[in-house]
Amino acid sequence: MQFGLFYEAPDAPRYTHAERYAEMLDLMVYGETLGFDVAWMAEIHFGGAFSLVSVPLMVVPVIAQRTRRMRIGTAVTLLPLHHPLSLAEQAATADLLSGGRLEFGVGRGSIPTHFHGFGVPLEENRARFDESLEIIRLAWTRERFSYEGRFYTVENVSVVPKPVQQPHPPIRVGVHTAESFAHLGDLGVPIYSGTTTTPMPQLREGMALYRSHLREAGHPWESDQAALMLPVHVASTAAAAREAMRPGVEKFYHNMLTILSYLPESYTGHQERLRNLRQMLTTFPFERFCQQQGVFGDPQECIARLQAVRDEFDLCQIICWFDQGCMLSVADVQRSMARFADEVMPKVR
Repeated sequence: MQFGLFYEAPDAPRYTHAERYAEMLDLMVYGETLGFDVAWMAEIHFGGAFSLVSVPLMVVPVIAQRTRRMRIGTAVTLLPLHHPLSLAEQAATADLLSGGRLEFGVGRGSIPTHFHGFGVPLEENRARFDESLEIIRLAWTRERFSYEGRFYTVENVSVVPKPVQQPHPPIRVGVHTAESFAHLGDLGVPIYSGTTTTPMPQLREGMALYRSHLREAGHPWESDQAALMLPVHVASTAAAAREAMRPGVEKFYHNMLTILSYLPESYTGHQERLRNLRQMLTTFPFERFCQQQGVFGDPQECIARLQAVRDEFDLCQIICWFDQGCMLSVADVQRSMARFADEVMPKVR
């Protein structure tokens, strides 16, 4: 069992953008001293309230310079928004400069502001994702290659540099819808999911679907098949943990509402999502969130809940988001991380 850290770096009045990045990097370095195995960063565009990290692959070598063993991942690189040859070059360079420590997390994306900003039709995201992933694999494993697809044509090119890790850096695909669980099971690729987008009831259904399609397609369940991200906070009591995290969790969903509200009226694909979000926030179901999505408690409660999800889903990695909404002080985040490493991690590993 590995343990990861998940980061977004949201904009805030009390921080410059440089200070927010510095805080994130310092917490990653601290995480390595505590024994965490992987640091993951989201790719977010046009939504500073969520995160200022729009190009996580550029940050990978910076983290590598300040750490010695921690692996560094993208959660996730949004394939439909980029040219696959450019991504193959960028990710291979990040792997090279990090000494072969890149974890290449990828996904098709679902946040409408991303697709509106780049002028990419949201309904094309799955087809673009599949095509891009195939091209990137070819770019890393062939000296020269050609490809003819719906969106991209490649004619006799050699992509350099090649990644350090062979045949290529580990690829893990983000998933949160039933359709994607089934599709990725057919492909047989390792997955990454998170309870912020996929609460436990939906996750159970999705994982059952993934296993079924994996089996029917003839793919074995490998030791690295599934990783899961959960918001986590460890305190002396469960009540203290939940009280500490309530403002950040609510802030996260209010930020989502703010970002979606910026879309012009001409962009109609998000209206139902916007209505549901507004309705949910009128009486935010925080207790349900604590039961189905967040792991906020004393050490014993966190141990029991994480052992349960580890065993139920046969996880290879639990990824902790220690400050969803980024409303805690750095000292509070560090205390929670240290308590997790000292008291929870040994019992779950």
